[in-house]
Amino acid sequence: MSKKILNRYVWIVLFVILFFGLSGCGAKSPIRIGLAAQLTGKQADLGIHLRNGVEMALEEINAAGGIYGRHLELIVEDDFGTPQGAIDAENNLIDADVVAVIGHITSDQTITGYQVANSNGVLMFSATAAASEMTGINDMFFRTASSTDSMGRSFADYVFSDRKIKSMAIIFDEDNKSFAESWANSFSNAFKKLGGKIVSTQKIYSSQYPDYSQPVQNMKTSLAEGVLLIASPYDAGLITQEISLKNWTPELFTTSWAQGDMLFQTGGNTIESLEIIVFFNVNDQSPKLEEFKTDYQELYGTTPIFTAMQGYETMQLLARALEKTNGSAENLGSELIGIQDYIGLTGPVKLDAYGDVLRNLAIQKVIDGEFVTIRNLEMPQ
Repeated sequence: MSKKILNRYVWIVLFVILFFGLSGCGAKSPIRIGLAAQLTGKQADLGIHLRNGVEMALEEINAAGGIYGRHLELIVEDDFGTPQGAIDAENNLIDADVVAVIGHITSDQTITGYQVANSNGVLMFSATAAASEMTGINDMFFRTASSTDSMGRSFADYVFSDRKIKSMAIIFDEDNKSFAESWANSFSNAFKKLGGKIVSTQKIYSSQYPDYSQPVQNMKTSLAEGVLLIASPYDAGLITQEISLKNWTPELFTTSWAQGDMLFQTGGNTIESLEIIVFFNVNDQSPKLEEFKTDYQELYGTTPIFTAMQGYETMQLLARALEKTNGSAENLGSELIGIQDYIGLTGPVKLDAYGDVLRNLAIQKVIDGEFVTIRNLEMPQ
């Protein structure tokens, strides 16, 4: 090859590099959203569905052009369901320069992670954390999950007034203390105020893989008419199995925490007739929800559980707020609170002045191995 031709090739290569380099400089950087959840372990189903729902919303937003031409990028961290895992996940997301974090699954994980996020000035938006100790505080924590206080009071009224049950036993998992204790206290206080009695309260520690025989025997001995289970899907199912093994047939009730596929796997037919209060009604007949379920099934090959819908709505709300801030983390919280016209998959979803959600509740019952909605409850005041 002659020197003249070689020089020509060199100039062509340099031109191509320069052209594409300059083109790249004009591209808008993505807006990074963090997601921290348990993706391995006993509660992985809750975290995986949450991630999937967030991904669906994010892809829809990007397909529509993103936020003023900037695409959203999801950075995912597994918190492994441990306090240290939550801390590590938050630090990794902050190092990745996210504008906000969606997470975690349990209230204890969320509170631990939030301490890290808050100290770094990063907003946290939870789709599932319900502990009342995060309620009514002017901070950088926001959520689309109803508080344990509102759900506990509503469920107590339903159990006492509608189901005519006058004595209850409560069993709750101390490993998610902030959620479980506040739920138990809220229900207990409201139930007793109505005239009911709490005849037994049992604590368990699920991380120690306990033998549920003695706590269940204690509740049976109390002659409680009903039992409130405050535990994960996995452990709630194991507890109902133990209740059945002891030939005891109290009325069974549980919280939204147990609303996962694992409940059916570990509980089997012993969860038949169990009743649950939920802040997202997966059986709503809304066309938007039906379309979401169809799309989700096609994408992931499985039926979505409530955390998928919660994740989807949380991401959509966050994107609306980011539109107001031009993709910046600055003033993101105040813009979230300012969104009062968002219609979610089943109806209106809005936040109060403290970032706590305002939404309707529902009662569901396991009938023939499925959650069936038996009562819709108005938005708690």
